[in-house]
Amino acid sequence: MGLSEYYLVIKHYPISFRFSFSLIAILSIISAVRVLILGLGASGGGAEAAEYYLKLGHSVEIIGSPEKRENEMMVQLLESKGAKFITKDNVMDSVVNADLVVKIPGVPIPFLVKKKAKRITNDIAALLENPKTERMLRIVVAGSKGKTSTASALSNALNAMGVKAAFSEGLGYSAFHLLSDIENDDKLFDAVIIEMSAWQVKDTSSSLGYSWPRIDIAAITDTIAIPTSPSDMTSEGSLFIGPWVRKLIIPRFLKEKMLFSGIIPKAKVKGYPSLTNPYKARAGKELAWECMRALGYKKKLIDKAFSNYRGIPNRLELVAVNDGVSFINDSASVLPLSISFSMRGMKGTPVHLIVGGTDKSNIDITELKEPLDEAVSITLLSGSLTEKLIPSLRREGLRFSGPFASMDEAVSSAYETALEHRGKRDTPEIILLSPGAYADEYYTNEFERGNAFRRAVQKVLSEKR
Repeated sequence: MGLSEYYLVIKHYPISFRFSFSLIAILSIISAVRVLILGLGASGGGAEAAEYYLKLGHSVEIIGSPEKRENEMMVQLLESKGAKFITKDNVMDSVVNADLVVKIPGVPIPFLVKKKAKRITNDIAALLENPKTERMLRIVVAGSKGKTSTASALSNALNAMGVKAAFSEGLGYSAFHLLSDIENDDKLFDAVIIEMSAWQVKDTSSSLGYSWPRIDIAAITDTIAIPTSPSDMTSEGSLFIGPWVRKLIIPRFLKEKMLFSGIIPKAKVKGYPSLTNPYKARAGKELAWECMRALGYKKKLIDKAFSNYRGIPNRLELVAVNDGVSFINDSASVLPLSISFSMRGMKGTPVHLIVGGTDKSNIDITELKEPLDEAVSITLLSGSLTEKLIPSLRREGLRFSGPFASMDEAVSSAYETALEHRGKRDTPEIILLSPGAYADEYYTNEFERGNAFRRAVQKVLSEKR
């Protein structure tokens, strides 16, 4: 069965099921909605949510302290766009008056908020309930590891086949990021692939009232808690209980456990890897291949689609090597923790770090101390986080170049420093773009920042020839 036939199958779901939009999806179409956002969040998810709902013309309130209101550029930016910040003392009045309460990752919801709120959502629930995703192929990739590589490989393969697929990453990202693109009429998608950790599955299930919109394929990378009965809605595996999942692709050792519990019909479940899977034990491609086969694609076409895949864009992506200097694009690094993770595998090799950008969540800049200490040189990108970082660098006696508003200037400066440091030695050097911050003040998003880095690298190398 090809993808066109697959869409026909989707159309034959019962009308009540296919169009079971939430209250907020309907209200979003016909009127302004009062939205309450429970804080900015540790990774800026609250700011992403606020910007999304403000663009749609809705009334937005955000829980935030007076200190943040006075000192944070992101708070001031959101207020300039019409957001209103309230203190915790006024939360319950706002909860009662709100049409929608938005839960932010890592921010627990008090019992009284749950009791009084008309409707609670999170970023992934909002993505799935958006009317524009109803016509799309929906694929969820869940598990404890290997999610990003699988979702990225699958997205890349579908796009290579002419199916415009949007990819919603889990780590450090808010799905409101993707929702803004979906609301843009210039960006039409045929499919959406959503990466979800186990806790995100559970969190989203709760936000959806344990009744999910249609999921065409649920693909599990390794392991996930399996419900013990159809009435068990507490485990992460509750995603797979209802009629909303059309196909479940799951490791063989979990398949038997899932079938034994009796929570899902045997015909819906496919164990993997298949005997004919040519990508066994190949991170990302193994499960992505199974998904492509489930969509009806022939093996030769899948191999062709995979042939140009070079790994996860903007995640430790090797862009070029020249004069012993490797240029690595890690633009998807939007948190300080991401920089430390990226540099962990580079120990012993001089790293010239390009860092800085927008602070959306009042980041603790002390979390940047370790990677900045380890870097041989530091090049700063302009932004609100950078402005907070510069006094700390000066206090620590750490030299830096910039800040640069232009990626061309930043890459050129880092390259000159890397060549100077390398000298005549026959040793490798790394220029690593790992900002540890969002990109909003100078780019549409982190993906555009990554594109700017690739262009800047090609430009500086062509000028050096």
